[in-house]
Amino acid sequence: MHRRSLILVGVLIALALPMSASQFVRMPFEQVAREADLVVRGSIEQTWSAWDDAHEVIFTYATVRVSQYFGETTGPDTLVIREAGGTVGDYTQEAIGFPAIRRGEEVVLLLERWEDGADYRIHAYNQGKYLVREREGVTVLVEDPVKQGDARLDKPGRFDVKAHGELEGEVLTLDEFAGMVEAARAHERYERPRK
Repeated sequence: MHRRSLILVGVLIALALPMSASQFVRMPFEQVAREADLVVRGSIEQTWSAWDDAHEVIFTYATVRVSQYFGETTGPDTLVIREAGGTVGDYTQEAIGFPAIRRGEEVVLLLERWEDGADYRIHAYNQGKYLVREREGVTVLVEDPVKQGDARLDKPGRFDVKAHGELEGEVLTLDEFAGMVEAARAHERYERPRK
């Protein structure tokens, strides 16, 4: 089957996202945590892609089975998230630098509601997505090293993050992460415990 790839950078961002969120500037964790509507831990159960109503942008949808809410919020047991990019039939659209959504992942997500619906998106692009891993009997979080378009940026083989023993980036325990979220939402400074 022949796949046509449409690489979307500026056009997709302009079509799919509000202007306030259309920059790839790394934000401080405190800002990301304060701005997020929900902060959840859960498993990505189902994924599917579909065109938008105007048949211009492909979105990937996923159901997230929530096992824990962080901060002062609670909510339903299942959420639907939607991210730009995906494959429908012979067409693939990649939103370069946006989070990749993969069925079966255990994740912690910082979410914001889409303006045009009841579903959510990952806030602050990939900064709002952590993978849950076990290391030496401790549950830890690491930022997802894989983003849409990585294969086009000479990062082949990185899409299957389960194949990598060690992930890049800072490692946080669940307790540290929960403390950071609570401190950020209370506009307080979080001090990490010394090891």
